Amino acid sequence: MALTISGNIKDTSLPDVLEGLKAMRTTGTLVIQAGAMKKSIFVDDGKIVFASSSDHADRLGEVMVRAGKLTRESLEEALLISKRLAGFKKFGAILVENKFVSPGDLFAGLKLQVKEIITSLLLLEEGTYQFEPNLLTDIIPLHINLQEIVQELIQRMQKEG
Repeated sequence: MALTISGNIKDTSLPDVLEGLKAMRTTGTLVIQAGAMKKSIFVDDGKIVFASSSDHADRLGEVMVRAGKLTRESLEEALLISKRLAGFKKFGAILVENKFVSPGDLFAGLKLQVKEIITSLLLLEEGTYQFEPNLLTDIIPLHINLQEIVQELIQRMQKEG
């Protein structure tokens, strides 16, 4: 399969695109867009290291509240602190410094956030993708196993169906 730099998920599935990036040991950002939603998967030497999303439900605080690692009240307080600091400090640092979560819970929350973003992308039936050969420097590399995510998704779908 010849991997294109951009395309439509209907023509080339996202798992195929990610496997192509892995095989080519590519570094950069795969940006996926479906309507107003925009999500990015960051790849370093072919390995998924991080993901981000414009979807409010994919925000770190929301993911940690759903996982039971952060209360809604603590999230609201952390968001106020973040707003006061006007983006001068990473949200995860605010959570740890104010003892809303432990460093271990923060790391687990980040990993869960990235897995949830990738899982949501694997379920997309429509959308476009574009690979950009630049990688943000301020990400925390998490080294995500795509096969593990696919396996978890299949198990979840089998339980539901």
